[in-house]
Amino acid sequence: MGIAVGLTVGLVVGLLFVALLFRKKVLDCTFDERQERARGVAFKYGFFTLMGSIFLYGASELAVGRWCDALTGGCLCLAAGILVFAVICILKDAYLSLLERPRRIMTLFVLLSLANLVLGALLAAHGELVEDGILTFRAVNLVAGIMTLVILIVYIVNFLLRSRETEEE
Repeated sequence: MGIAVGLTVGLVVGLLFVALLFRKKVLDCTFDERQERARGVAFKYGFFTLMGSIFLYGASELAVGRWCDALTGGCLCLAAGILVFAVICILKDAYLSLLERPRRIMTLFVLLSLANLVLGALLAAHGELVEDGILTFRAVNLVAGIMTLVILIVYIVNFLLRSRETEEE
């Protein structure tokens, strides 16, 4: 029951936060045709990654037994699909819309990464990630932190490489 209440509260707070970002014009999803096409391709690969990871999760449960709870397994699969979508969008220059300010979005990713990684590390330090040999839902913060950190790193590296290419031309 506690997990359900926590998930509901987290979802509501997240939705309110995203609504605030849209209201403040931090998130403005205006993409050109090239970006829309690239995002469609990225969505397709993200969806196939999600399907494949769900299959692998189910197969791993059959092969080795229960190694994580179902909600954690679902979140791991979602993280894989989101990560593939985000990385492809970044590489195709379709991650941020034409009107979004990269600095604000990347600052948000830094905060999300730090918050989730710190919370995940605290839970790991208290030994709450694994119970009776099964990965619990408390590991999702660590997964979310790693996912947002990887997205941030890919974005920064891509930005630096594009800047170097522009300077060379």
